[in-house]
Amino acid sequence: MRWLFVVITMYDQVIKLIKSEKAIDEYGDTVVSQTERTVFAELKSIGQSEFYQAQALGLKPEIKFKFSDYLDYQNEKHIKYQGFNEAEEQIYSVIRTFRDGNELEIVCKRGVE
Repeated sequence: MRWLFVVITMYDQVIKLIKSEKAIDEYGDTVVSQTERTVFAELKSIGQSEFYQAQALGLKPEIKFKFSDYLDYQNEKHIKYQGFNEAEEQIYSVIRTFRDGNELEIVCKRGVE
C-alpha cells in the first residue's frame, strides 16, 4: 500500500498592505498619502527561537504572514489585519521579510514606527 500526503497551505487571511508616499503640495508643505492593497496570506506563528533572537536585538515580533507569491509584496512598511478575536483592524509595522522560492514571509510587530 502506498500513501500519498498532500500539504495544503491556506492563504485565507485578508490583510491590507499600506504604502505611504510623501509629496510636496502647491504650498510647499509635505503631504503624506497612503494607499492600501488587499491581498490573501497565510497566518503563521512566530517560532520560539525566532522570537528570542529578535528580542535580543530589541525587536518584538508578534505576527507572521506568508504570501504565495513574493510579487504580492511591494516593500510596504505597514499592514492592517483584523484577527479572529479583535473587534477592529490593527496596524502592524513590517520588521523583516524572507523569500523562499516564490513564497515570501513577512514578520510584523504591532504599531507604527
